[in-house]
Amino acid sequence: MQVSRILVPLDGSKLAEAILPVAASFAQKLEASLTLLHVLEQEPPRDVHGEPHLARADAAESYLEERARGLRVAGVAVEVDVHERPVANVAAAIDRHAHEHDADLIAMCAHGRSNPLDRLLGSIAERILRGGGAPILLRTVREPSDEPFELRNLLVPIDFEHDVEEALSVVRLLVAAYGARVTLLSVREPGLPEATRLLPGATALAEEYALDDLRRRIEELASGLRADVTTVHADVSARRPSAAILSAVGPATLVVVVTDAHGGPAGLIDPSTTQQLLARPDLTLLLIKEM
Repeated sequence: MQVSRILVPLDGSKLAEAILPVAASFAQKLEASLTLLHVLEQEPPRDVHGEPHLARADAAESYLEERARGLRVAGVAVEVDVHERPVANVAAAIDRHAHEHDADLIAMCAHGRSNPLDRLLGSIAERILRGGGAPILLRTVREPSDEPFELRNLLVPIDFEHDVEEALSVVRLLVAAYGARVTLLSVREPGLPEATRLLPGATALAEEYALDDLRRRIEELASGLRADVTTVHADVSARRPSAAILSAVGPATLVVVVTDAHGGPAGLIDPSTTQQLLARPDLTLLLIKEM
C-alpha cells in the first residue's frame, strides 16, 4: 500500500472535523497531500449534528478554505473541492471524487450510532467501501475533538479466510512511519463439525486443538513480520470477533480491518463485526476492502 493523496469529505460539522488531526498526521508521516471535499446534497437538512448545513457552493468553498489554511500552517499540502451539483447519493459522489483525484485513502468520521436503517443500508463509509476500492481511515466520534492524533499501537485482526498480505503491507507502511507496536489478533470462530458434537468429551479437545492450530498460524505470521517490525505480539481469542477486538484496543491504537464490505438485510439480525465497531465511539479504524 502506498499513500500519496488523501481525500477528506467534510459536511461542515465539528464532528466531521474530528478526522482532520488523523488525516493531517498521516499526510505528514507519509508525505501525502490532502483534498478537502464537500458534496452538496439534494434536499439538504437544515442542520447537521446541531450546526447549520452547508447548502451553497460558495459557503462550502469558504468553509473548506478556512480549514485548509490551518492545515497549511502546519506544513500540510491541501487542496479543496466542492461537488456543486446537488446529489442524492453522497457515498457515490465521494467515491467518484476519490477516483478523479487518484486518492489512495479516504479519511472521514462516523458518528458512533447504529440503528436498523444503518444496518440495512450500511454507513456511508461502508457504502463507499463496497462501491470503490480506496481504503477508508475512519474515526468514530460522539463529541467534537481536535486533539492531536497519536499512533503507538496497531491492532490487526487476522482472518485467514481474508487477504492477510494486504493487512501486513499496511502494517509495514505504518510501522515505518510511526514506529508503532503491532498486535496480530486471530479469533476462533464458533462452530464444530456435527460428528464432533456426537462424541462425548470430544468438544473441548477439538476446541483446544483448533486454538492451538490458530496460535501456530498467527505466530508464523508474527515471526515473518519481525524481520521488518521491532515489536510484534501474537494473540488468539475464543470470544466473538467484535468483543475480542474491543477488549484488545488500548490508547493510541489504530485497528486495521480487512473486510469484504458486504451489507444487507442479514445485518438487522446479526450485525457484521465492522458495523459493530462503527457503532462504538472513540475508535480509529483503517478499513480495507478485500479484492
